[in-house]
Amino acid sequence: MLSPYRDVLRVPGAFAMSNAALLARLPMSMLGLGEVLLVSSQTGSYALAGALSATGALANAVFGPMFGRAVDRFGQRKTLPLLVAGHVFGLIAFISLVQLGAPSWSLFAAVIFSGGLFPNVGAMVRARWAFLLAGEPPALRTAFAYESVIDEFIYVAGPPLATVLAVSVVDFGALAAVAILLIVGSALFVRLPQTEPPAGGDTHRGAGSAVWFPGVLSVTIAFVFLGGLFGSFEVVTVAFADERGVRGWTGLLLGLYALSSGLAGVILGSARMRVPLHRQFLVASGLLALSTIAFPLIGNPWWLGVQCLVAGLVVSPVLINGYALIERLVPNARMTEGLVWTNTGLGLGMAVSAALAGFVIDRSGASTAYWIAFGSALLTFVTVLVSFPALNRAWAAAHA
Repeated sequence: MLSPYRDVLRVPGAFAMSNAALLARLPMSMLGLGEVLLVSSQTGSYALAGALSATGALANAVFGPMFGRAVDRFGQRKTLPLLVAGHVFGLIAFISLVQLGAPSWSLFAAVIFSGGLFPNVGAMVRARWAFLLAGEPPALRTAFAYESVIDEFIYVAGPPLATVLAVSVVDFGALAAVAILLIVGSALFVRLPQTEPPAGGDTHRGAGSAVWFPGVLSVTIAFVFLGGLFGSFEVVTVAFADERGVRGWTGLLLGLYALSSGLAGVILGSARMRVPLHRQFLVASGLLALSTIAFPLIGNPWWLGVQCLVAGLVVSPVLINGYALIERLVPNARMTEGLVWTNTGLGLGMAVSAALAGFVIDRSGASTAYWIAFGSALLTFVTVLVSFPALNRAWAAAHA
């Protein structure tokens, strides 16, 4: 089962590239929580903390595709250090303003600046894999599965690390770690030029957005609703455990969901399936909706743990096939921008659904709020189903 992974990681520079990218994107699971922990500690306001965190995520969703386009045009080595420098500057400004008790509007300005410049290293490393494994779809699928498993690890390990640093060390400790990890990981990442795809240069001048390539918008919208599932599920699960007096189970419940998703990703990445990617995407999204319907009906935390294991099994297949579809539908010269659009969809969905879930939890409880998670999963499937004819045409055109 693991031999396909050994094969792709033996590609010159690949293992070091992926490890550097892991360090550089670990902050993505720590940034929002770190902002909440710092602001709530200094001001006592969770409402303000949540609003600032959501604003940063939305800023990244708005500006991410534009910077993804710049990365494709000028190259990762030139643009990534600039994005990191800008983000870290904004982060330092945000920490300083919070510590000084500055007006709320200045905090929002700082978080928009830093959030908008947060680099999408996940898209960059996938673009590098697409370059290294060009013309080898099975190997590329394995590489994307490997990166999805790393993403699962990041979202399991990052939040506890952020919490320990902010609660047990210093209230801005999580954000300080974000800056350090981003600087170190990005520096190692750009020092591997042999893995970097060539810059597109003037081929981007006058060209439209990558989201208008056939099929890309459909996948992006599906990822918005997929992000809605992720964002609402995390918030509601915390509230569910709290309501039932087992708040300490929160990490275990979320970890079971991520663990089964990672396991499914490992298995899928080692498989050699002949079914076209867009059909796999449709089936996986349908199974995702079916597997999520039980969440609002469960009242026992033990059964919720079992349900997390079951539902998590179909998360990675949706993510992996969605990313792989983008790789097949977008030209290499626009790959980073195309992948950033899907990540933008995820981030947008997570920010909106987390806020909506919190509103419903306060008024109706966690079990009711789980309907948001199910509704998001269902809308993911409906989006793929409705757009399937367009995806079919795009797939046929890409393989003509």
